[in-house]
Amino acid sequence: MTKSSKELKTLFAEAKSRSEFDVVLTILNYRGISSSNLNSNLLEWFEAITFYYRLFNELEGKEKVRMALQLYSTFFENSDFYNIVGSLCRIKLGYKGSSYLFWKTKKYERLLGIGEKQEFLLELLVDAEKPALIDFYEKNHFKEIRNTFFHSAYSIEDGEYVVHDSEPMNIDGILKNSFDIEEFFYPKLEEVFHLFQTFKDTYWETFNSYQKDNVVVGSFPNTCEVTILGSSEGLKGFRIENTVNFYGKRHDSGIWYDEKYKFWAAHNINMYFDRIKDIEIDEQLQRFENKDDITKNNTDFFNLIDKLTERNNTSEIARATQLLLKFGDKRKAKMDAEENPYKKRSFPKIILPYYRKALIMGRALFKDIEAFKKTIEDLEAQA
Repeated sequence: MTKSSKELKTLFAEAKSRSEFDVVLTILNYRGISSSNLNSNLLEWFEAITFYYRLFNELEGKEKVRMALQLYSTFFENSDFYNIVGSLCRIKLGYKGSSYLFWKTKKYERLLGIGEKQEFLLELLVDAEKPALIDFYEKNHFKEIRNTFFHSAYSIEDGEYVVHDSEPMNIDGILKNSFDIEEFFYPKLEEVFHLFQTFKDTYWETFNSYQKDNVVVGSFPNTCEVTILGSSEGLKGFRIENTVNFYGKRHDSGIWYDEKYKFWAAHNINMYFDRIKDIEIDEQLQRFENKDDITKNNTDFFNLIDKLTERNNTSEIARATQLLLKFGDKRKAKMDAEENPYKKRSFPKIILPYYRKALIMGRALFKDIEAFKKTIEDLEAQA
């Protein structure tokens, strides 16, 4: 088993140890009434990748290459994979998972693109201490391959894959417009399939581990006793007893599978999406407040800042401004300590997005705004 596959299995276990109920919610991935197959595209993805891999091993020549590219590109496209892995990271860290983890900035009804989700996920993997999974993405994912294949902007000739209408690929620090399929691409494809298989197997191991009902303590949103519903077919949902009162009679609430009509449904649960946004925004703020620094990717952070700017909540704006100053100051301190003049020159462009945004968002919070403006002007002069 590869290091990344081991880390993925460990992540499932660590999240379950932190909050079994939240892992169950993540596995259910409930978004609304639906059959098992229509709740998300995850099950189709499981079957499709397995099918593509079988064909890859059966085919030869260019047909084999095309099937390899189909498998590779489809793996990196699946939204639920990112959502589940990201949610498991959050659960391990003590936060809630979400079926809408990667909201589109300023458009909460839409999810982010795959490239943006991957950037978000990398910083979550840093927080969850999963370096091998980060290494997997950095070594095996090339957006140029996925994009050129899906847009038919490539050629195959003499064992080489050549990209067209695309930026060149950065391969080991060298910009290239082509690569050797046997030596470069196929080993990466095997890494991808191993991680896929581990995710698929661990997902079903978790799902099928519930062969009988299991009582746990969960938060929904208040702390309560939850019965996870199990069966010979695995997970069937969860039930919280006597949570609502209709006409003097108590009723249970939860999400469970209706055996008669063959669909998943929520029972006696009100989904207030504005409240869900409030909870998730607060937890995102807490996560960055508890981080010493942003180490891998700040896309997640600035996406959050954009959302807070739009929400224009006074308390959130104050917290966001403090975070912008915290992370900007971290980079300013590194610049001041840097002795190499060439490296020092690169810092102002890194620092300025934090300071400029802090000035725009939290202007009323500064005691000496003129001094802060002067700091920005000095950095701009060096940029």
